[in-house]
Amino acid sequence: MRMICCLPGVFLIMTLLGASPYEGGIPPDPNLKINAILRSGWKEKNIAPPETASDAVFLRRVYLTVAGRLPTIAEARRFLADKSQDKRAKLIDSLLASPEYADLLAMRFADMLRIKSEFPINLWPNAVQAWHRQIRAELLADRSYRDMTRDMLTASGSNFRIPHANFFRASADRSPLGLAKAVALTFTGIRLENLPEEEQKRFAEFFSRIRYKSTYEWKEEIVYTDFNPVRIKARALDGETFTINSPEEDPRQIFADWLLEKDNPYFARAAVNRVWHWIFGRGIMPETDNLALLPGFWGRIFSMFRAENGNNAPFNPELLAYLEQEFKDSNYSIRHLYRTILNSEAFQATAMNSDPKSVADFAPYPVRRLDSEILVDALASASGGYDRYMSVIPEPFTFLPPATRAVTIADGSISTGVLDSFGRPPRDSGRYSERNGVSTESQRLYLLNSGTLYRRLSNLPWKLFKGKRINDRQRLDLLYLHLLSRYPTQEEFKTFDRYRKTFAPKQRHRVWPDVAWVLANSKEFLYYH
Repeated sequence: MRMICCLPGVFLIMTLLGASPYEGGIPPDPNLKINAILRSGWKEKNIAPPETASDAVFLRRVYLTVAGRLPTIAEARRFLADKSQDKRAKLIDSLLASPEYADLLAMRFADMLRIKSEFPINLWPNAVQAWHRQIRAELLADRSYRDMTRDMLTASGSNFRIPHANFFRASADRSPLGLAKAVALTFTGIRLENLPEEEQKRFAEFFSRIRYKSTYEWKEEIVYTDFNPVRIKARALDGETFTINSPEEDPRQIFADWLLEKDNPYFARAAVNRVWHWIFGRGIMPETDNLALLPGFWGRIFSMFRAENGNNAPFNPELLAYLEQEFKDSNYSIRHLYRTILNSEAFQATAMNSDPKSVADFAPYPVRRLDSEILVDALASASGGYDRYMSVIPEPFTFLPPATRAVTIADGSISTGVLDSFGRPPRDSGRYSERNGVSTESQRLYLLNSGTLYRRLSNLPWKLFKGKRINDRQRLDLLYLHLLSRYPTQEEFKTFDRYRKTFAPKQRHRVWPDVAWVLANSKEFLYYH
């Protein structure tokens, strides 16, 4: 590790400063509806449309966003050499149809739905695996999110055999009010605790008849609706009241019918804002899991900002309304929603503009650190060394196979110190605030001083070069393609060559582990950009 300290400062920071050309790709069609709406919003706020990110930047960005991994050297070379005008749209479609898309999206859902075997959720391993597999299979098949939601809200039976029955088990608080808070947060983005106490109680009546019964199978439970007759009075979030005769009428079914009506103002809005957050790191509406109760609230706020701040509104309501309608018209297809957003100028914009006003309106792409699981997987695939994952509580012990990707871990209780250090959420509440994207000193210490990581990165060049008769420029190309999904610039090669010549001729092979270590520690590797 001591030899790293000898690296010239210019070489250490050359990738941090963006030496490669980040702009210059073929811009998306400005006449697409979503792009027309974005441009209209930018024009209204006197923001110039952003430059388009280069093919190399887009390639890396879309793989990380959709598949949760870096492109391979072969994939990068093939895409960068492709001269067709529609290659970006084709790549988006290809990734959205891949199993890796389902893996990553299932991880997002698992965070949202609190899929965790141990305290405080206590789903237990059998239920965790059954529910995670069901969700992943439905996402891979592009099942309607509306239909998935209805199943989660109304499922009864064994939580081992009816996977969606786990929704009402995956709560630390199984009281009617606790379940009501979980439902409101998950499917409407609203925190029920912000409402008056009486309104909370009336809303919780929809979930007051849910019961649980243990079986002879270890940790299995039956979810069902209480069969004792009772009349309840419930109130939905929009103020509509319901008188329900249970068990002839299932309160959960009544609520699902209300929530999933096509003109419901909450369901599609929350889903669209959540997907935008998954793609950009923040929602169209500022607080993704703390949305306003009344449909007209944000419209009034928008008008106030427009009057007081020269059109610097907190978000673009036309964009949100358009995506909501697209989502509904596609039968609530999350894949279609992803496709629409990924083909937009906002997603394909360069990240080089740092004007705060532009950043707030997604004119430049928002730079942020990779999510914990994606970063750990990127380091593992780049260095060829994966961590081992196992449970720490004997309920029972769970050992995951070697080379398991962190994004595929179904159970929130299975983690490592590294994953936790980089902000993996504990899945206790389903809130976005559980995932921490802030860079910390412990993260830097791991990246700079981990002996295991350094050994893996030191061996990387010899794995890439093995059996190949290539010169130094071709070797540097391989390392850059492998770690950064692009070719080095001429200036970067010159900087590398100057550093290489500081070694004695017989010691110049030592330059390659240093290069690998520097690239893997660069912001270009560690961040979405």
